[in-house]
Amino acid sequence: MENCLDQIKNIFSASSKTKIAVIGKGSSVTEVKLDSLSKDYFIINLNDADVFTKADMAIFYRTDLFDSIKKHGFISDYYIAPDFFKIPDNKHIEVDYHSFNQNDFEHIYSYFTDENFYILDFTLLTAIKLVILFQETKKTKVIADFIGFDFYLNSVSEEDFQGLEYRNAYLKTQESFFEQILKMIQLKFPEVYIQHVGNKKYSAISLEQFNEQLEEHSQGAISITDLPTNTELYTKLLQRTIDSNSTIIVAEFTNNHIGDKKRLLKMIELASESGADMVKVQKRDVDSFYTAEELNSPYQSPFGNTLGDYRRGVELTDDLMELIDIECRKKNIPWFASILDWNSYQYINQFDCPLIKLPSTISNHRNYLKKVAGDFKGDLVISTGFTDKEYEHFVLNDLNNADKNLFLLQCTSSYPTPPEGCQVSVVRHYDRLRNDHPNIIPGYSSHDIGSLGSMLSVAAGAKMIEKHVKLGDLDWVHFDSVAIDLNENKFKQFVHDIRKAELMAGSIEKSIHHFEHHKYRVNDKIN
Repeated sequence: MENCLDQIKNIFSASSKTKIAVIGKGSSVTEVKLDSLSKDYFIINLNDADVFTKADMAIFYRTDLFDSIKKHGFISDYYIAPDFFKIPDNKHIEVDYHSFNQNDFEHIYSYFTDENFYILDFTLLTAIKLVILFQETKKTKVIADFIGFDFYLNSVSEEDFQGLEYRNAYLKTQESFFEQILKMIQLKFPEVYIQHVGNKKYSAISLEQFNEQLEEHSQGAISITDLPTNTELYTKLLQRTIDSNSTIIVAEFTNNHIGDKKRLLKMIELASESGADMVKVQKRDVDSFYTAEELNSPYQSPFGNTLGDYRRGVELTDDLMELIDIECRKKNIPWFASILDWNSYQYINQFDCPLIKLPSTISNHRNYLKKVAGDFKGDLVISTGFTDKEYEHFVLNDLNNADKNLFLLQCTSSYPTPPEGCQVSVVRHYDRLRNDHPNIIPGYSSHDIGSLGSMLSVAAGAKMIEKHVKLGDLDWVHFDSVAIDLNENKFKQFVHDIRKAELMAGSIEKSIHHFEHHKYRVNDKIN
């Protein structure tokens, strides 16, 4: 007889669905449009969540839940449950039950990697194991939305002798347990992303946003495969820049998204609405980029009291990187990233990133810079803060490839940069380098306040302008003081100023405008 694990994997293999929804019985589940899930989601019900929706699989082991499930007519396709329950044979996947308590947490990793399959009394753990098995079977990244996990009760039945206070204390313990598991799964199973749907501090998406996504999909929203690729968007932008002699305006997020999904989405939305041409983020492998001493150094942020706490907190996770790619493509705005170390470079290669930046902050890491420049197939952006003529020679001789575009940006590594430090004339020098290196595209990475320095750089020949942006003031975030707020149309005004500078700079080819005229008519007497 086929064992339960083989049965489960065969069911996963036969399913055409690519997403998972795990349904609990918290009151918030009633706020989700569950009827919209069945088309695309492999639904897993916990306990007797059959009362809310039919599932592809349901898990339970408690005898007090059996009557409720039976009353609803065993509506789900399969039930993972102990063998003593009288469930129709064609629906019953017989699985042993093992007792588990909170003190067993240090052994939980072995449960997720155990070749055997059994139910634990915290059925949420069993659901997580099913998600991991789903990913292993499908061999693709899996996002699992956990819906109806409030870990809080407003009331209990009169028959519940334990009482409301006890039940909520027990659920609070489970919630703490769940939060720890989320972090562990992210580290141990990077291809699995568990997304709590709700309004908790650890929720990845709110109930409102989740319903909006379901509604968009049901109305025939564009699928990911229908969207233009990031490379296609960048290629089109580059051609527009060449054809119209325009400047690429980059909204530089750095870490101002602070690792927050909602904030990141809003920043992409506002950058696009403000008229930015590209979005730039930053990627670094925190634990290898910094020394242990640096990571343990004092730094105050909401994430903790060390630099390591801050840097890990604001770093982009896998799901946030995927979000950037999808959302930017939806809004037809290409994105790229500053890559600060080799691990991050290898990581970014899994994405469609036709352009990367090697920032000023790592200009002393010459071996790394040469390694990336030699390996990367796309275009490069290099800024020149805290460097002199010697670095320019290094870039031209060791990093430049005539077959790829090289954006060379004048930059001053001072935050903020005073007027006398802007040295906008260097942009004109980089423009003249095109006589010998036609693949060079001059630009300006602005750390000065306002838009004047960037406007002057356009007149000097800049074809790319980078400007730090933020969403409100956060003085504990690096570069906060030099960033323009996306709120209140401040960055939109900056973009307007750059476009005005483009218009005023015009073409280097002298021509007569239709609005010109001589004050005096031709008069032979003047001759």
